[in-house]
Amino acid sequence: MDVRAMLEDDVAALGGAPKKSMKDFVVQKIATFIATGILKVGDPLPSERELASALSVSRETVRGAILILSTHGILSVVHGTRTVVASEDVGELAVQAARYRDIAAYSLDNVHEARLLIEAQVVRAATLKMEPSTLDYLHESIAAQEAACDDPVRFLICDREFHTAIYRSSGNAVLADMAADLYSYLLSHRRRVVSQPGSIATSIADHRMILAGLETRDPDAAAAAFAVHETRIYTTTKLLFS
Repeated sequence: MDVRAMLEDDVAALGGAPKKSMKDFVVQKIATFIATGILKVGDPLPSERELASALSVSRETVRGAILILSTHGILSVVHGTRTVVASEDVGELAVQAARYRDIAAYSLDNVHEARLLIEAQVVRAATLKMEPSTLDYLHESIAAQEAACDDPVRFLICDREFHTAIYRSSGNAVLADMAADLYSYLLSHRRRVVSQPGSIATSIADHRMILAGLETRDPDAAAAAFAVHETRIYTTTKLLFS
């Protein structure tokens, strides 16, 4: 499967919905960033170029998605200024929005334990099934993450795309759904964590270790790298609350 097909299958793989156009795909992506707390009311949206790079789509596709979201009153577009988030009421535009809200009811410890179990299974399957084009996409994602090292919001957008691309590659839509739901836990607080000096660079180093395991088709190495990364997320989030 090439990268474009993988992106178009995002909703189908993670929610059982039929394929949609690339513009609809970007609409749902941006709405999901808002629903999960990556983007909040008043936040400026990354530029069209930056979003296009993070999502591996054209700037024209991003522009069309922004127009749709602005007509819904979710984004505010003013000529000559940055587009900003105007409303968190994304309705059904965000994939699995209800589940993102439900997952917040669980404790940090419970979510951590569940992520370790589910992501280990998902990444092991992805290691054996991942297409070369997806590996190329993950390399491009890391490059986009490095370009966002001074922008926590843009980094988290790239980070989510990196994780969900791996989840989708497992070939199990149920486990991919569960992993994506657990990933969304406390994302609004993760913004504060990745704002700390060195945090983004450390996450990118973790991602490189994960990708190395995927490229060598080594399920043990990929799963171990994922566990290190998830435990780091758990630890830094817990420190934030304490």
